Amino acid sequence: MEGALRDLFPAGLRQAAAAIFGNSPPAAILLRQPESASDKDFLLNTPVITALLHPSEIARFNEYRYAKRRAEYLTGRICAKMALKLFWTGRGFGQLPALAAVEIINGATGRPLVNIAGWTSRPPPLISISHGGEYGAAIAAAMPCGIDIQEHKETLLRVRDRYCTTEEFRLLQESLADREPVALLALLWAAKEAAKKTLSFWRMPGFLDLELASPVMTAADCHHISVAVKRVEKNLPVPESVTVLATELRGYSLAICQAMAS
Repeated sequence: MEGALRDLFPAGLRQAAAAIFGNSPPAAILLRQPESASDKDFLLNTPVITALLHPSEIARFNEYRYAKRRAEYLTGRICAKMALKLFWTGRGFGQLPALAAVEIINGATGRPLVNIAGWTSRPPPLISISHGGEYGAAIAAAMPCGIDIQEHKETLLRVRDRYCTTEEFRLLQESLADREPVALLALLWAAKEAAKKTLSFWRMPGFLDLELASPVMTAADCHHISVAVKRVEKNLPVPESVTVLATELRGYSLAICQAMAS
């Protein structure tokens, strides 16, 4: 299990986030999920993990019966705690409460929220968690944010009409002519999911409420994707568009999004 908590988040994507999101970039973590029940038991009983997880999170983990869900929950919570620490120390905020005292809870809309009992020093960071295939990921930021990892699966082809218009697919093919259709669709799915999670701070849009606004711009293996928000409700300060940064791993697409400071 050596290296079980090794951060795999792509350096190029992290550098692009620092450049695009200005003075307050998000902090993100990507980990490989434990592969077996013995791996999960090992992780959960190491001092490193017990120092990361809140007692209620350990209890919740133990409630899950299925190995896949146990792996997703454990990896997602560990990623979130590591992202929180990276964000906090990177901003020079001083002493962060013990991570085992930080609880990740689900808000009314399903968004994960940071709960620190008795903490009043400053608002806690906002977070987003994702898992897919063999990976888990999380992002922490001062602004609404989202992260998604999507495996390149053939099922994306069968449900394409639910999240990708003909014009969007044309733009993807125009931008990334060397990619297979499933890779293009996984990139769009991950980008829209990251945008949806970011926008859920105001309201949760559907896939087709979001629209690829222009051809995908690529630099140093990082894709810059502009996503327009359709059908914005009156008197609701939802951004008209958000910027998503994405990259491709082996058989996966990874995307992050953060609302820009006003």
